[in-house]
Amino acid sequence: MKIGVLVDPYGEVHPSGLGRWAQEIVRNLLALDTGDTYTLYVKHQDPASPSPFGSRAQLRPLQKKTLWFSGGHRLDSRQDLYLFLNPLMPLTFFPKRAVVVAHDFAYLEIKSHGMMPLIRAYSLYFLQLITFWKARKILCISEETRQAVQRHFRIPKDKTNVITLGPVELGTRTESVNVPRDFFLFAGVLKERKNVKGIIRAFAIFCKENPEFSSHELCIAGRTGGEYYDQLVKLADELGVRDRIRFLGYVTDGQILFLYQNAAALVFPSFIEGFGMPVLEAMQSGLPVITSDRGALAEVAGDAALLVDPADPAAIGAALTRIAREPQLREQLREAGYCRAAEFSWEKTAQQVQHAINSL
Repeated sequence: MKIGVLVDPYGEVHPSGLGRWAQEIVRNLLALDTGDTYTLYVKHQDPASPSPFGSRAQLRPLQKKTLWFSGGHRLDSRQDLYLFLNPLMPLTFFPKRAVVVAHDFAYLEIKSHGMMPLIRAYSLYFLQLITFWKARKILCISEETRQAVQRHFRIPKDKTNVITLGPVELGTRTESVNVPRDFFLFAGVLKERKNVKGIIRAFAIFCKENPEFSSHELCIAGRTGGEYYDQLVKLADELGVRDRIRFLGYVTDGQILFLYQNAAALVFPSFIEGFGMPVLEAMQSGLPVITSDRGALAEVAGDAALLVDPADPAAIGAALTRIAREPQLREQLREAGYCRAAEFSWEKTAQQVQHAINSL
């Protein structure tokens, strides 16, 4: 069978979670499925850069910034099946069979402000609606995402499958970061949906209620700059904890591995996630996790993390206090996290994707 895969995002200098996911699933799918022929379509490819996928598949650049409008004419309709790793199929493209991966729908769950964000949200919804109805199968990266597909797009349940992801491979070499001996860690994109303001409010509560833990700080790893980052700094100033919060900016794989190995806990109570790979990364590294008690994060964490209401800074602060005060709890979470992370792998993800493909 000839299979086309639309790999998007691709080629980022510092790949996001979606970019890392796309590379991992393609590598593992190619290693697993040696009987089919794969063509990998990407928006752009630097001719001087080697393909990260080796010679097992042909890499075909489309030379398009956006694919939904005019990218369809560069896709080969003779492929037997297409796998779209980003759920946006070109409007004019009608493949024989298509499998689409759905991640999350934060733009529908979190209110937009202003006319342009609303226009973009309605446009994206329209494009995804068409994509989902043209697809033969929709692969959802969590049960939460599956329910969102049904809720927002009225897609029949039997058209969807749930697949699980794996932790990003960070390697074994650490790079040291200038951090205190005792610190809580947030790692991710600095956005409203990540609830970083809630984490800062929770940390301020922790500081006020636990003066004996004055050495503890909050380290925030993620690219700085922009309006939301400015709001975070202002909030830390207003709460009187700016001198105990470190914004680390972008960190490399070696640096995040160092942070995972030295933090007291990962604090990741997002409002919405499609999956939540940082939770698995932290668990795999032996780091206790505090995360949301709902949605995909609760699915991924299971009973191996402290689950909190993301809308309640006092509850998050209480979890920080438990981590600081209870060494036995930290050890229990560390051991439970190792076991939980071992249940996920990219090989398993590739098997789930291949099963969906073969079922069509």
